[in-house]
Amino acid sequence: MPTSSSPTSAPGATHAPMGLVPAVERAAAILSYLQAHADATACTVTQIAKALGLHKSSCSNILRTLEAATIVEYDPQSKAYMLGAALIGLGATATRRRDILQIGQRPIENLVRQTGLSCVTFAQLPDESFLIIAGTDSDKEIKVTIDVGQYFAPGTPALARIVMAGMAPEEIDAYITRHCRHPFTPTTKTDRSGIHQEIESIRTLGYAVSQGEYYAGNTAIVAPVFTAQDDVCRGICLIGFSSQMNEDELPALGEKVRDTAHTITKAVGGQIKFPVTAASR
Repeated sequence: MPTSSSPTSAPGATHAPMGLVPAVERAAAILSYLQAHADATACTVTQIAKALGLHKSSCSNILRTLEAATIVEYDPQSKAYMLGAALIGLGATATRRRDILQIGQRPIENLVRQTGLSCVTFAQLPDESFLIIAGTDSDKEIKVTIDVGQYFAPGTPALARIVMAGMAPEEIDAYITRHCRHPFTPTTKTDRSGIHQEIESIRTLGYAVSQGEYYAGNTAIVAPVFTAQDDVCRGICLIGFSSQMNEDELPALGEKVRDTAHTITKAVGGQIKFPVTAASR
């Protein structure tokens, strides 16, 4: 996590190129066109290319590529294209993510107000990196801030351990081998036994604490958010300068983060997987 009041890029993160990709722009334009036009006569290759100012061959190639991915469908009788079935799943996933952000906004604002620390919401991507999808900053003049859209490496200590807490032993060892063998700072835990101890602590307490392991001088407290629809790892992360977070206060802060995550999980219809203690039942 950043060590100053302005965010920095995470080591090992994958960022989108600065320039736009013309083929992707054209594909997006075609999808928007199909969304706006239900009449089959307006959705042939010729009509789409004409409306969008594309070469017919280029338009046809993009449509065939989208068709192969079931993002669009082709009707051989009318020779027209329409939006495909794959978009139903993508749209449902996007809707669920918005639900989490909308439902989580008020509990997270309360958490930030109570603690005076910033809080972000993250989701793990298919490449196992983490993406910040929402953030609520502390109102203090000096604070840690993280941009929405910022990526963090798959081995980012507290986030990675939250993911591994839901894995089987062999999956944990494989994840450690792939992502957790190289330290970000001198205090990053990289030995397997230490990481396994952290994972067991998460399963017992329901939250992870990482002090100076990603950026020296920062402390992060992370708890998972579970949904009913999928197994994507999501969660919230309370972040601040270590000097702001007294060692004796960390358990109480961890419980606040965990309880906030549980509130969001219950509100979106998810099932709390850990901790498996009386306090979480």
